[in-house]
Amino acid sequence: MTMATAGIGIALTALAGCGSDAVSDDVTSPTTSTPTPAITSEAPSVDPTTDGAVAVRGDWEIPAEDYVLHLIEDGTFVQDYMGIEDFRTGKYSVEGDTISLVGDDGDTDEGTIKGDTLVFTLGTATRVK
Repeated sequence: MTMATAGIGIALTALAGCGSDAVSDDVTSPTTSTPTPAITSEAPSVDPTTDGAVAVRGDWEIPAEDYVLHLIEDGTFVQDYMGIEDFRTGKYSVEGDTISLVGDDGDTDEGTIKGDTLVFTLGTATRVK
């Protein structure tokens, strides 16, 4: 065992001598590159001619949130929020009593059509008169 210990000691001493005492002026640090996933800016296609989509066309508002939703006949939507016009855009679809706002930002908001209102997490929208 003494021979093995001596061999390890010699190997470690040899490796320690391989280091460098030189100071580098290079202050850049190594970087690694992780690929960023592609962002899709185009919302999926929706059919704006379904009965449900036609029935909800128009302008809707949630006054307490300073929110206006414009549902356009070509199947697109525009949201105005907190005084910012065209805050978010995308396409909308209606299936049964569910309206889906598929934003160009990749997010989808769903609401429920209840009578003359659209109920979203943000609040209940009523048709602008």
